[in-house]
Amino acid sequence: MSRHILAVDDEEQMLDLITACLKGTSRMITGVSDANQAAAMLQQKKYDLVLLDIMMPEKSGWELLEEIRRLEDPPPVIMLTALGETNHVVRGLQRGADDYVTKPFEPSELAARIEAVLRRGSTKSEKITTYNVNGVEVDTAFRTVKADGREVGLTKKEFDLLACLIASPGQVFTRDQLLDVAAAAGEERMDRSIDAHIKNIREKMKKAVPGKTVIETIWGVGYRLPESREPSA
Repeated sequence: MSRHILAVDDEEQMLDLITACLKGTSRMITGVSDANQAAAMLQQKKYDLVLLDIMMPEKSGWELLEEIRRLEDPPPVIMLTALGETNHVVRGLQRGADDYVTKPFEPSELAARIEAVLRRGSTKSEKITTYNVNGVEVDTAFRTVKADGREVGLTKKEFDLLACLIASPGQVFTRDQLLDVAAAAGEERMDRSIDAHIKNIREKMKKAVPGKTVIETIWGVGYRLPESREPSA
């Protein structure tokens, strides 16, 4: 099925690169260099995904992201950020961005991130109770966890955090987002508690399956469960 992507970047060369990255796929790309024009287009047409640069004249990517999130049925958004701007990554994820890609990027990385976000969006409305990613199986109906077929016992908060990560493989969750998950499970909001829970999950997984690393740390940002490869320790 063809998906229509709106790319918003004030640099024409970047729009050309994005188009080239997805050449030969079934993805339709519309590029626009003005955020105000993009906002008007989003009001008139439904797009399946928005690639959004942050630093643009007149209207920034932050402002457009807020407008997108106020739409009745907002499309997922991947932020485009310059190398080393970790604070931009965190800010974007906190404001509702679905993922980010750091410039300069490899064409294969951009294509993979786009496919991952589109795939998550296509299953969002489906009632899924079992997730299986990289040999980790989480059943949210029976609240069970298995690693390569071996059962792993997690606490309620640990289970909820892992379930959140595995439901959106590839998506980076900030500590604040994961704190919201823990708070919903009845835990007081403590900045470093997430690190402790993630450490416990990792240790329990490694005990069940020695050498297995499940959750990847994105330094300065948060955590994610990689979609199709084992993360490095």
